Amino acid sequence: MGVLLLLALAPTVCTADSALDLRTALRLARDAELQSALDAASLAAVEADRRSASAHPNPVISYGRLRPGRASTMFDGSRQQDVAIEQPLLLGGQRRARMEAAERAVDAARARVAVSRMTRAADAALAFVSLQAAQSRQAAATAGLNRLEDIVASASMNPAAHPYAEQRLAFERADWRAALSAADAELAAARQRLADMLDIADWRTLVVVPLNPLDLVATNGERSDHLALHAARLEETAAEAAGRAARAERFPQVSLGLIRSWTSEPYGIADGVSVSVELPLFDRRDGAVDRADALAAGARLQRQLLEAEIDLDARRNQIEVAMRSDALAAFDAEVGPRLQALLRLAGDAYRNDSAGPADLIDALRAQQRATLRRIELEEGLLRAQIRLLLARSELPGLLD
Repeated sequence: MGVLLLLALAPTVCTADSALDLRTALRLARDAELQSALDAASLAAVEADRRSASAHPNPVISYGRLRPGRASTMFDGSRQQDVAIEQPLLLGGQRRARMEAAERAVDAARARVAVSRMTRAADAALAFVSLQAAQSRQAAATAGLNRLEDIVASASMNPAAHPYAEQRLAFERADWRAALSAADAELAAARQRLADMLDIADWRTLVVVPLNPLDLVATNGERSDHLALHAARLEETAAEAAGRAARAERFPQVSLGLIRSWTSEPYGIADGVSVSVELPLFDRRDGAVDRADALAAGARLQRQLLEAEIDLDARRNQIEVAMRSDALAAFDAEVGPRLQALLRLAGDAYRNDSAGPADLIDALRAQQRATLRRIELEEGLLRAQIRLLLARSELPGLLD
């Protein structure tokens, strides 16, 4: 009989041969085309700044022509022409400081790109888990509706003699169809969200492997290996290098010039050398130095705050994973066996005519609640595990 199907929990196993697993999803999210192009563009801009910082200043060439007035006392020629080449000089370690600041900025930008890629992977992992859970809930709703149809088909009764039972079956079928429609909508939304993250064009074909928590192994990973903390340290180093560059820029600008002058009618020529030195009377560039110091202090505080947050997140997620693991184990140990016994007794009572369809519906609803509760427990545990891997900077290990 179809009612005997009540003796098993609702299956949530996906049988698609092309089901997407978590590792593949992480790789696709990390290398998503548009986001990767944006990361490459930001890195290219910083590398261009590095090339600019290493370049020497360009020389300046100038030309002048003088024609004496009616009473000339400067020279006897009819006109004078001047050509000068002026070369700005970077003194006081300015070029070296600029190059160091630009190099540190490139290192920080590369670290930011790595953090951005890992953040995208973590977001995709959580969206992947949401799709797994939606897929499992939709499968559970479909299986429950099929079992309800089996109950309706096996229940032979006179509607006039059993009006309540007839109305109860009709209500349950309508309510279960509504639940299945809601599960279908949730599944479609989860597929679209993950497909957008992974640059998958046809979201309707996206199917993932069944929901299953990770088998985490305790590690003694050093906090210094954390990608975000490594990036914060490089940001701090880059800010300090920018401060040194700002101090070097306070050195007055100096230019060296070579001059040639000649006159006509009569012809005469003269060569000379000029030196131009900036007089820092009004602007000592103190504002640039103060700004660089403030940014360096902010980067230092950001790194210290991140260190505290990383330790806090790791401890909090570790506790959450342990508690959710215990909750799932307790569910399997306590609810599972009792649910099996309840379903078995309901089926036996129905076959012995000591229970009606309403009793089978109650058993089916109890089974559905238990199935959805277990999906919820597995989803919560897997989400906590992913957050723990991210807090411990161990999520990249899933990509290897």
